[in-house]
Amino acid sequence: MPAPFGSTLTFNRTLRIGLNDANPNTVDDLLAQIDIGTMLFPLKRTFTGLTAAAAFDLTLIDGTGETTGVGNPNRLAANTVRTLRVTASGTANSVGSYVLTDSAGTATSPTASTIVGLALISDDGKTVTFPTTVTAFVITYHPRVVSDAQLAALFPPIA
Repeated sequence: MPAPFGSTLTFNRTLRIGLNDANPNTVDDLLAQIDIGTMLFPLKRTFTGLTAAAAFDLTLIDGTGETTGVGNPNRLAANTVRTLRVTASGTANSVGSYVLTDSAGTATSPTASTIVGLALISDDGKTVTFPTTVTAFVITYHPRVVSDAQLAALFPPIA
């Protein structure tokens, strides 16, 4: 959104505003900065044989069958989670399907698969926290490829 006509105000355009404006002269540069193909392609990641823990950082762990280490292209935070299911745990009543709430919510276990559990996700989409320790889970999500700080960063005008 530019400054009003006749205004002497300087308007600082951010990446977010630039994307919203969809100016055909700059949209290609804007889209190149956000990896739109990666953002739109849902990931289904399966984690097995994990050390029992309640919290997992999606950007630091490798799923079964994925490239291991920092070169893993699937080590991305979650933007929108479609499904989350715990498949193994040493803790009773942890196995089952989950929905997510923000990190300030209260996690709940699915009791003997008769209810849906409630897991937490951090504001940056990196960390999934279960109410008890788990050793295997499956998550399907659209990745978060641009942080809030990147969206708020200034986008330089194109000459």
